[in-house]
Amino acid sequence: MATRTDTESMPTTPVNFEITRDGAIAILTFVREDRLNALDHQMMRDLAETFAELDRDPSVSVIVMTGRGKAFVAGADINGYLDIELLDYVDFQRLGRKMYESVESNSKPVIAAVNGWALGGGFELVLVADIVIASERAKLGLPECKLGLLPGGGGTQRLPRLIGRNKAKEMLMTGDPITAAEAERLGIVNKVVPPDELMDAALAMARTIAERAPQAVRMA
Repeated sequence: MATRTDTESMPTTPVNFEITRDGAIAILTFVREDRLNALDHQMMRDLAETFAELDRDPSVSVIVMTGRGKAFVAGADINGYLDIELLDYVDFQRLGRKMYESVESNSKPVIAAVNGWALGGGFELVLVADIVIASERAKLGLPECKLGLLPGGGGTQRLPRLIGRNKAKEMLMTGDPITAAEAERLGIVNKVVPPDELMDAALAMARTIAERAPQAVRMA
């Protein structure tokens, strides 16, 4: 396994995820294992703020995000909005879009190290990453139609742009997840590795990028 340096968590890190450092690499780990790292209001708000802080931090060159336990992020925490009013639900969706934008528009490259389930909002988080390394155990998809919902974090736009209209429609209309190998074949995932090699592979990629000219990387 990779040896991490400067591994003290940032003092302001929220309870739903941890941030450690490996030199110029910031590693954000989702730790809400009891809820499969599902996204709720507070987690989305904290993520948006944290990615904005990392964007401004001159000592950070690359960001790696991963999950602890069985899931990367298993979607939105539906317990948090099943009984809320319409205006509150709209606010929830707006907050989600702000979070995804904070990742997608970040000036620092973002690598998703997908350790397990990446469903719904979690899969949409994968779609806004710049590079995706996945464990062989990972499963990815948009199961919202099984719950009578639609993807609300940009999946209906980003997925067809990435893999083409017809395959995206199949995934959206069936709600069935795909394997990491299938995701690699479709171009969603850059590389698939054994579970115990995931962070080594993600950090190796991050270190390679961190060694490049930062301004050129950002413009690219």
